[in-house]
Amino acid sequence: MTTPDASLRRCPFCDGELPVRPSIVGGDRLLGLPGRFEVRTCSRCGAGTTEPQLAEEELAALYPEGYGSHADGSAGVLGRALAALKRLQAGAILRSRPFTDALAGAPGVALDVGCARGELAGALIARGWRVAGIEPSAQAAAVAGTNGVEVLAPTLSRAPLRPGSYDLVIMRHSLEHLADPVSDLRRVREALAAGGRVAVSLPNYASWQRRAFRGRWFHLDLPRHRTHLGGDALARALRAAGLEPLRMWSSTSVLGLPASLQYALVGRCIAPGGLKLRALAAVCCVCYPLTWALDGAGGERDTLHALAVLRR
Repeated sequence: MTTPDASLRRCPFCDGELPVRPSIVGGDRLLGLPGRFEVRTCSRCGAGTTEPQLAEEELAALYPEGYGSHADGSAGVLGRALAALKRLQAGAILRSRPFTDALAGAPGVALDVGCARGELAGALIARGWRVAGIEPSAQAAAVAGTNGVEVLAPTLSRAPLRPGSYDLVIMRHSLEHLADPVSDLRRVREALAAGGRVAVSLPNYASWQRRAFRGRWFHLDLPRHRTHLGGDALARALRAAGLEPLRMWSSTSVLGLPASLQYALVGRCIAPGGLKLRALAAVCCVCYPLTWALDGAGGERDTLHALAVLRR
């Protein structure tokens, strides 16, 4: 790990000076990886930066085997049922914003950055799209391949992206995991075709939940989330990369508020994987109307979305 020093305490989104004292100090509540991690919040644009700083090649160690979006799931009847549920979920995602806007028009060529096991990309393929993926987990990439996804590389910096080739780039809960998100957004911009669109979804660092739960906010996900963005910081990042946000809005996630309450009560995830996690997720789905109402009453919701195009 690289030890942070004064030269690193600049905001990667607005170049403002990051405070010496962190706003959040915490550990890995989800998977229990060792270490204490700090988030420094920019007073200018409100973005958070996780320290210690890590090089791109060091990030893989933060995702042990069995990490939620990478695991292959169960075998047998249960495995088939879970796979069917994942397909239904992917279809529902494509019927919601930003995809209802991004998918307007004829199918084309898409790039899914952080495609995991390829369920969402597979749903796009079923709609007539050709989809390539970026995925750091070899385990997840192998499963994505069975869903028809051509996984190009583990990271954007290593992917052979042809300029102007993609009509849609998806960054759904992946941008916050990147060591240098602005540089990776520039790679996305170069790969985007004329008239193409970029759909971004990520945790909303400007949400009331983050302010209320602080180090026990579920979507903080230290140390895997390397940067933490609200609307101002995300707009700055997109524009710095040569992209222009057409629309930005927030929504309520299914797991966010219940999982943050869990962290507040017991300090950790009581079911980081397996059937217990799926059972808890099912309970969260049943409780979603209440979660949605509470989240909306508190202020900005916990998930941020943007639809962007090439900047003129």
